[in-house]
Amino acid sequence: MKKNFLSLISHLLMVCLFVATLPAQASMIGTQDVLAEQSLAADRAKIDDFLARDNVQQALQSMDVAPDLARQRVDAMTPAEIASLSQRIDSMPVAGALSGTDFVIILLVAILVVLIL
Repeated sequence: MKKNFLSLISHLLMVCLFVATLPAQASMIGTQDVLAEQSLAADRAKIDDFLARDNVQQALQSMDVAPDLARQRVDAMTPAEIASLSQRIDSMPVAGALSGTDFVIILLVAILVVLIL
C-alpha cells in the first residue's frame, strides 16, 4: 500500500512538472498597434464630446432620434467608421459654426452606418 501511495505521488509530481514547463508565448506589441488603439480612443472621445453638445442633442431630437440611441449606434461603429466620422468633425469650422448641411450630412452618415450594420 505504501508503494502504491508513493507511486501515485510520484506520478502526480511528474504531471505537475510537465504542466509547469509548458511553453509560454509572448511577443512584442508594435508601435502601430498601440498608436491605432490610442487614436481610436481619442476619436471615440471626440465623437462622444460632439454628441454631448446641446445643439447636437437638439438637432437629434428634432429628427426624432434619441441621443442615447445615437450613442449606442456610435458605439457599434467599426474603427474605420469612427475614424471617418472623427475626421469629418475635425473638418468643421473651428468656431463651431456648423452649417445645417454639414450637420445633416454627419448625422445621416452616422445613421446610415448604423443601419448598414
